[in-house]
Amino acid sequence: MPIKRVLKNNVTYLHLVEESYSPEKKKGETKIIKELGVEELPKPLNSMTQEFAVVWAEDRTLGNAVPFSERVIGQFPEADSGSGVILPCDIVPCGKFRNGAERWWCRTHQVHWGIKADLQQAVYSDGSIRCSNSTQPMHYKKNPLTINPDDYPGGIGIWAALPTAINTTDKLDIDSVLIHVHARPELQGKKTIDGNFPAVVVKSGESLPLFGNTSINIQRVVIAPPSALAYLEALINNLPLGTLYCNKCQHPHLDLGDFAKNPHKKHFCGNCGVDSNWSKEPIVSSPLKELANKLTKNPNFVESDRTLDLRDYQNCQFKVWSSTPAILWTSDLVQEMGIHVHIYQGKKKILDDTFGKVTDLDGSYLERDKLLAIMLDKSKKPKG
Repeated sequence: MPIKRVLKNNVTYLHLVEESYSPEKKKGETKIIKELGVEELPKPLNSMTQEFAVVWAEDRTLGNAVPFSERVIGQFPEADSGSGVILPCDIVPCGKFRNGAERWWCRTHQVHWGIKADLQQAVYSDGSIRCSNSTQPMHYKKNPLTINPDDYPGGIGIWAALPTAINTTDKLDIDSVLIHVHARPELQGKKTIDGNFPAVVVKSGESLPLFGNTSINIQRVVIAPPSALAYLEALINNLPLGTLYCNKCQHPHLDLGDFAKNPHKKHFCGNCGVDSNWSKEPIVSSPLKELANKLTKNPNFVESDRTLDLRDYQNCQFKVWSSTPAILWTSDLVQEMGIHVHIYQGKKKILDDTFGKVTDLDGSYLERDKLLAIMLDKSKKPKG
């Protein structure tokens, strides 16, 4: 969530605010959720390091799906991945406020700069220009998995990994969205990558871009949990998806949060702060849409014809998921839909497959839509 800066008696107070999209008013709204206290002074720049990493914040376009560089400067925790990285501001001009004052935009933290409280902060603190979100900790992954689709002719599958719908094992479940990857060097060959990752980078070869327009060539796309989940929910809800390029900076636009759930025509660029980008029709914009359009070889789906009766495994433990459409699918084969099941006998996994019909222990049939609703609900619950 973004943070709003309010100046009172030369003291800067911070408020956690929630942004939402109002279909009735056809614009975004901001509501104060919590008072965070007085703004602290920033840590010195010499405490920052440069890392090969990707960074993202919850429901924000921060850590854009199309970053400028592989390396990020920030105050990184020692751990390889997690939460808590603090990034410096990157403030650029973006027009004027209604009163004619200059308006600026922080590309790092996705918030405007230039109101009275911002100016007072710059004057009365250490003189640095910082946005109201400058101390907000974010998620990160150092040395993320980087994939060149050309290296895997057998196909790549990338999904938003969600918690299980049913888990009777003693194995801990994931408690948030991760990125699940399958990669095969040969068609129908053995998977050389099969696992969950905090974030994934899809990268083109040295010369050919993944996609772009006449003004910008995209060679790296970051797939992080917020963009993956927003794209998945747009797919399963049949929302109109597209990739809108900013009319000023030509950067591909990424809708997240409520803006990814309500197709709209007017879009706010997270890269340069321009708020006058219009799509021809109401859409949810995501660079992942054009990435999929460019790299998908077979867009078709098939329902699994296999059946499973869990009553045949009374003394076993199992995990159950609803299958979901891939964010990226480069295989020549069709995607298989159904209910995915892992069955364990003790610590040994004895079954790992997708089924069109699954009978539960009580004799009822599991319903894929209900399983998916449980998974999505679990992925959005606060940790702890």
